[in-house]
Amino acid sequence: MNHQTLTSYLKLLACDGIGVLNARKLLDVFKDVNAIFDPGNQKIFEEFSVSKTIQKAILNFDKDKIVATELQFIQNNDIQWVGILDNAYPELLKECTDAPILLFYKGNLELLNNNCLAVVGTRKISSYGKDTVTGLMDFLQQYQPTIVSGMAYGVDITVYHEARKLNIPTVGIMGTSFKKLYPAAHRNFYNDLFENGLVLTEYAGFNTLAPELFTRRNRIIAGLCSATIVVESAETGGSLSTAYFANDYAREVYAVPGKITDPYSKGCLRLIHENRAQLLYNFEHLATDLNWNLSELKEKAEIKKEINLNDFSALQQTILKSLQKQPLHIDELAVQTHLDMSVLNAELMMLELNGIVMGLPGKIFKVK
Repeated sequence: MNHQTLTSYLKLLACDGIGVLNARKLLDVFKDVNAIFDPGNQKIFEEFSVSKTIQKAILNFDKDKIVATELQFIQNNDIQWVGILDNAYPELLKECTDAPILLFYKGNLELLNNNCLAVVGTRKISSYGKDTVTGLMDFLQQYQPTIVSGMAYGVDITVYHEARKLNIPTVGIMGTSFKKLYPAAHRNFYNDLFENGLVLTEYAGFNTLAPELFTRRNRIIAGLCSATIVVESAETGGSLSTAYFANDYAREVYAVPGKITDPYSKGCLRLIHENRAQLLYNFEHLATDLNWNLSELKEKAEIKKEINLNDFSALQQTILKSLQKQPLHIDELAVQTHLDMSVLNAELMMLELNGIVMGLPGKIFKVK
């Protein structure tokens, strides 16, 4: 994950008329984002019948200035990133044909390796909706899934508050770039997740803000999770799009029922009526449906607790602190730890032999 690779991803994002699906096709062809902009690879465009429009957008790329500005912003604000060709890219999301080619984030990306559950709903949450969210989070605390939502008003921010009260891992997916946290009133909550959770977006600072970005954001919420719960929604509520995306990805969808006269239950009832969602009649059947084994989860938690940084040398502690956030390429690990490569290799070998660190293909390392 180096500077040149990030530059190439940003250039691909900035190219006019390409979009996510065409970008994915290009990456499937070239297998390397840097190769797409290598003039020596022009013959590959012809070999794989890449459209002339896309060829022209790439070969005549002239937006280096906005890419350079974005690179500087990313560096100045300690924003992390992961490309779809990287091993650290979330596996469930990668399965989706319209998954973003690049994700920007702050916080702990490893939270997405957990059981992930999306909880979404109306911005005009009722007392019934609040009680439902509180009860749901109380039940989920024992399972410690990662809760994914959109950090909007209403259900989203209620989910954030209830999950954080119980120390349930929490992830917020933005419909904007890191240049504009939305809504601004939730800035303190975003700052909390930077340190104690994860905030993620596919949007760069040069993306033009538009309402449709929030709908497109919902596909990421659905794509990251094995299941989506809609708590309350109007009949045409925006959160329904998350359920539709989850349907398209063959993920489980649950809807909380309500009175047929309640306008913010109509969306949930519609999902159930159209067989797009199962009726969430209690919380226990949710864990059963998703095959969450409480004893196995507790065993994993105990194993995780056994790793104490104080048991390792100062050099190994430095390495493990970097790897606890996310898997890293050895070059990036060397940059973060400021260790000479020979020293780093020796310490990594010892950590691997002791079963603490695992080496992945492509010189990627992660905490085992």
